[in-house]
Amino acid sequence: MSANWKIELMESWDAAKIAPFLQGIGVNFVDEFVTPLQGSALSENPYEGYTWEILPNSRIAPGVLHAYPAKIGAAKVIWEEWFFVDGEFHHHILHNYDIDYATEHWKGIDSDHPVEVCDIQWHLYNDANRTPHALQ
Repeated sequence: MSANWKIELMESWDAAKIAPFLQGIGVNFVDEFVTPLQGSALSENPYEGYTWEILPNSRIAPGVLHAYPAKIGAAKVIWEEWFFVDGEFHHHILHNYDIDYATEHWKGIDSDHPVEVCDIQWHLYNDANRTPHALQ
């Protein structure tokens, strides 16, 4: 089992400046991201081909952290977003397929979301766990 994927994922988080963003919205980066990453028993990167980026948002300052696949196509995938708005923390886990536990649905085209996720029907819920879904 190679731990190289863990180093690569950590490097992508560092490049996107995720730690200061998360700390700014009340998420402990080490506890919620780094420790689960280091403790993961996965042999392959569950976020292979994903883009991690913080995008500005017209309603949400200081923006939204997104983790989404660069190419979606017909594959069943998830997309995640982390943000703090109106005094409430959100970690949305969005699926491009039906899930029984979805609490919301979104299909839109706007400048607040990555182009790659727009115009796709998403089924989502707000996860109380702040850790990336694949590392929980």
